[in-house]
Amino acid sequence: MAEDRIWPDDAIYALRTTQQHHVQLSMMADNKANMLIGATFVVFTLAIGQSRAGNLSLPLLILAISAFAAALLAALAVMPATARRGDTPRNMLFFGSFGNMTEEDYIDHLLENEFVSQETVYRTMLRDIYQMGAILQRKKYRFLGWAYRVFLTGLTLTLATFCIEQVAGPIL
Repeated sequence: MAEDRIWPDDAIYALRTTQQHHVQLSMMADNKANMLIGATFVVFTLAIGQSRAGNLSLPLLILAISAFAAALLAALAVMPATARRGDTPRNMLFFGSFGNMTEEDYIDHLLENEFVSQETVYRTMLRDIYQMGAILQRKKYRFLGWAYRVFLTGLTLTLATFCIEQVAGPIL
């Protein structure tokens, strides 16, 4: 690390803006996943209620299974991971990295290792930004995308099966 580098005055604003965008994207993903979880569990509960009343049909079964699968995927999108993966550098801005430290040890570590120069501060912030982005891309938006795809596919198959049953009669 070259400690004598001179950084543009606006570098910190770019980092803060990027960090804020990542936090907003994470909140948006959480909100979308929570909405999908709520909607799919309502659909799943209604489908179970109909099947228990003796109204089991293939479209209802497809709808129930796809709603449940979508809810599971959406739950995986928002399920927190507090443990650090072994192949990632320690991110001292993430609570999972310092949660087991005492407050004094945490402060000492930051002041002695992470905040010793402008470059180490930037590196700490950049590590945090990178790890947030990696979680968004590898976990949250991947599982959320699959949850929506499963739910939409289930709705489409439910409609198709319903239409076929209207013409050809019950399949189950």
